[in-house]
Amino acid sequence: MGGIHLHPHDILDEGPAAILERVGKMNSVQLLLPEMNTIFERNPYPSGVLPHNPVRGVVQGTGTFHLRLDTRELSPRLYQTIDPSVEQGADSLARLLEALEDAPYSVVPWVNLLNGSFEGDLEASRVVDFSGRTVQHWLCPNGPYVVDMWTNVLAAASRQYGCKTFLLDRLRFPDWAGERVNPNGLFSCFCPNCVSGMARLGIDTGALKAELCSITSLLGEKKFDEAFLRLSGSAVIQSWVRFKQSSVSSFIERLVASLRSRDPSIVCWLDLWPPCYAWILGQDYTRLRELAPALKHFPYHKLGGGADVQGLIDSLAAEPEDRERAFQAFLKLFGMNYPLSYEAFRRDGFPLRFVADENRKARALSKPGTRIFSGVQMWNLHPDELTLALGEALASDADDVLYYCYGWADEDLFDAVGAMFGGKRR
Repeated sequence: MGGIHLHPHDILDEGPAAILERVGKMNSVQLLLPEMNTIFERNPYPSGVLPHNPVRGVVQGTGTFHLRLDTRELSPRLYQTIDPSVEQGADSLARLLEALEDAPYSVVPWVNLLNGSFEGDLEASRVVDFSGRTVQHWLCPNGPYVVDMWTNVLAAASRQYGCKTFLLDRLRFPDWAGERVNPNGLFSCFCPNCVSGMARLGIDTGALKAELCSITSLLGEKKFDEAFLRLSGSAVIQSWVRFKQSSVSSFIERLVASLRSRDPSIVCWLDLWPPCYAWILGQDYTRLRELAPALKHFPYHKLGGGADVQGLIDSLAAEPEDRERAFQAFLKLFGMNYPLSYEAFRRDGFPLRFVADENRKARALSKPGTRIFSGVQMWNLHPDELTLALGEALASDADDVLYYCYGWADEDLFDAVGAMFGGKRR
């Protein structure tokens, strides 16, 4: 029972009938994952136009909420900005659900928890990097109002729309990507809540900041091996990484418990980064696995596992030789033992076996019985590349796949998936 991600503009611009016709050709999709709230992402990413949207060629995500719920009334101290289309009467989730009354699909709304356009007491909830700068549009999982906000919003969404399973995404600290590449975003969070939490655990935040400053200086001096070795080997850095992981796990534990107390029938699935990267962003598979019956991650080999690898490397160095050294140090930091040059990566991405490697890690880190979905890149690639990646995912330790995403995919990619399943629904 595979699934596919939908954005609000897909439903509102193309209409459910067009979506169901294309998805039906895939012969393998029974889960539809409509996005409840957007992030600051160009659609499609990073370039090009939406291939079958009759209204718009490009849609820029603005981090807004797309359901007909009053987020401010539900959570006055912290709430997400309502998208203007909702104020004009649009309701993408309701429109999709209405069209699916007799269709063989299940709907799992997809929600971005910690990244978006939020209002209210942002001072108490913001993410702060090691230099004291706010990381724009991110909430800290240790913020005092975040759990209550999402408890109220998800419980209300379940009551109004009848959905009982939600895919929780953006449950992490920032990486280096965003509206512009910012490696310092990775070196967070130092908000008062996090500083107090680290102090209680005996972490010397002054020494930690000094170590991060030293790493930043080494990167500026093009000493990539030394910088990444410090990032993986420093005792105070490792204590900070464990704190980040504990912060995210505690946030999801509290949210899941709060939702269960409100409505025991609500189920949360988790959308995680591939294991190679997850650790540094605060995602601990071994603790998060206890909280959800299903996990999805996205080992997109063509895109470097979903990370903006090229953006990071190009921000660190301008000369080809320096970029090559930075890339090799990057591979070492994240445990990727691939004989791969930076130019080859820019052309072809990671080797195809990256898909199986990361699914094997995800399975090993998950408890028995956890349903694992392997994310499959369904845009900006040739149909033959899609079928190879899909075949690798289906032969791996994952249980099934979730395609990303409907609105960015060319017509021939829907046909390619359908051909793999021989015209029969999987």
